[in-house]
Amino acid sequence: MLQGFLVALVAALVYMESRIGGQHMLDRPIIIGPLVGLIMGDPTTGLVVGGELELVWMGLNGIGTTTPPNVVVGSALATALAISTNASYETTLALAVPIAVVAQLCDIAAPVVNTFFAHYADRCAEARNYRGVEMAIWGGATVYFLFKFVPVFLGFVLGSGVITQFVDLIPSVVQDGLNQSGNLLPALGVAMLIQLTWDRKFGVFLFLGFALAAFLNISTIGAAFFGAVCAVVYYMLGSSAKPAVVSQNNSSTTAPSILIDDDDSEEL
Repeated sequence: MLQGFLVALVAALVYMESRIGGQHMLDRPIIIGPLVGLIMGDPTTGLVVGGELELVWMGLNGIGTTTPPNVVVGSALATALAISTNASYETTLALAVPIAVVAQLCDIAAPVVNTFFAHYADRCAEARNYRGVEMAIWGGATVYFLFKFVPVFLGFVLGSGVITQFVDLIPSVVQDGLNQSGNLLPALGVAMLIQLTWDRKFGVFLFLGFALAAFLNISTIGAAFFGAVCAVVYYMLGSSAKPAVVSQNNSSTTAPSILIDDDDSEEL
């Protein structure tokens, strides 16, 4: 019971760090796994499980109003159950993904509950009740804390058997839809990043990286090396062209001064 409380507390606190203390990426599986393993008395297994789950959920992020599977709850609870049951990687993954999908409902419900605090904060702001606004903010943070703490604690106490039975009750159509949406989110995130940073002047380098990876089977490190070389060459070519532009500007600015001097001499 104490271990379940501590695991749930760690999962909720690392999540709240991103909402209160700034985003330092402490709510990732690679961080949650070792912390849970330390509580369970097996930090090595926690690190291994956290690394495995980080590879699964590395590109999973919430884009806009979409709600991805709950990585925090899935990582903390799956790591704790894997250590307590000595489960294999396949079993851990089979536990983590359904747990994260079920906990996804908590992420959807939390903002709905927080609408009460949002409207309460609006009323307090109109009445210039700044203490009430502050309480509404902390009330909303408490809701997010509980929606992380309670699922992890209950899942740890009930065990993997109850969670598996609950997941089996979810229709396969809903599970398939959630899984496919989770698979599409990384591609959607990359597409949005490209849209924000796209420039016709530098777009050719994007296709160069794609060609290196698709046709030459070059790794990410190799593509980064080619990108660094292209950046250096581009900088050198750009810097070598600047003195010519400066000299032209100097000649254009000095010519009118000579004409003015000639006019002044004629008037004299």
